[in-house]
Amino acid sequence: MISIKEVTTKREIRQFIRYPKRLYKHCPYYVPPLDADEYKMITAHPAKSFCEIRLWLAYKDDKIAGRIGGIINHRYNELKNKRRIRFGWFDVDDDIEIARALLQTVEKWGEEKQLLEISGPSRYSNMEKQGMLVEGFDVVSTISCDYNYPYYTVFMDNLGYEKEEDYLQFKTEIKEIPNKIKDLSHLIAQRYKVSMKEFKDKKELLKYAKRFFYALNESFIRVYNFIPLMDDEIEYLIKNNFSIADKNLIGIIVDESDHVVGFSFSVPSLSKAFQKAQGKLFPWGWYHILKALKKNDTIDLYLTGVLPQWRGISALYHYQLHKTYVEKGFKYGITNQQLESNQSYRVWEKYGAKRITKRRCYLKKL
Repeated sequence: MISIKEVTTKREIRQFIRYPKRLYKHCPYYVPPLDADEYKMITAHPAKSFCEIRLWLAYKDDKIAGRIGGIINHRYNELKNKRRIRFGWFDVDDDIEIARALLQTVEKWGEEKQLLEISGPSRYSNMEKQGMLVEGFDVVSTISCDYNYPYYTVFMDNLGYEKEEDYLQFKTEIKEIPNKIKDLSHLIAQRYKVSMKEFKDKKELLKYAKRFFYALNESFIRVYNFIPLMDDEIEYLIKNNFSIADKNLIGIIVDESDHVVGFSFSVPSLSKAFQKAQGKLFPWGWYHILKALKKNDTIDLYLTGVLPQWRGISALYHYQLHKTYVEKGFKYGITNQQLESNQSYRVWEKYGAKRITKRRCYLKKL
């Protein structure tokens, strides 16, 4: 009754992309990605130059009932000395036999490639969506994270998958800045001779975009699932992220020689706008997104980091961005996913942040 078919045509890719909309049609917490972004991710992402990817759809009674992707990131395996296959784009009806068939399909491909383990959900790297929701099922997802029903985790436990890493996400109320934070910021700037870069326009900001990601490469080198971004990946990220960014919501810390030593990137929450768009920019999706970018009470904090040798200066961009958030009228901030194994996430506790979700990356030996 259950059959698995590999996705090979443009029509099947579109079916693959659209399946979750049916699955989560009545779920108020699911945020559908833009179809065009997903299609580009699958067909034209620069990471495909060093990754193998295959996609499958599950059918039950001739109806699509699940999907999954398999990814072999050869750069990751070489740099991390792993023999690993990943699974991603994993969505499934409430039927463990369908989930078993999908996961076994990816496992079999990994075994054929003489790989030793499977992990996920993730995609090409940790710059894309990863992790399966295990806590926070009543929280609207940010657009950088996936949503899933609670039964997914039951399936994973019953199919032999174990926790590898957990990610935590926090929400904080944006209040007036305490004087001690302001004083600390000024002290750090003087002591380390660093400053926040101010940009007169987007054109000037873009001159620092590559340096932003080079600093990210150096700062994230030991982060789980991360491998340094190649130049074509950086160009892809600049085009797809900096193009919609408010220059005042991107923080770049420079030293006396104008070298980028710290960075942060945040965007007004687009979750509600994406829900209204339902995966389409036209006819009205663009309007909802543009409106959310201009008027919003919630900010999503995507990326923050400093070079390893500059640890301790992050309070500088926290202060400057906090100041900007207050000026722009944001009331709430939601962090991107923070590795539970990295205690640096505790900085958000100083702001009275509360944990709202936990997502898990699983591992299984083949």
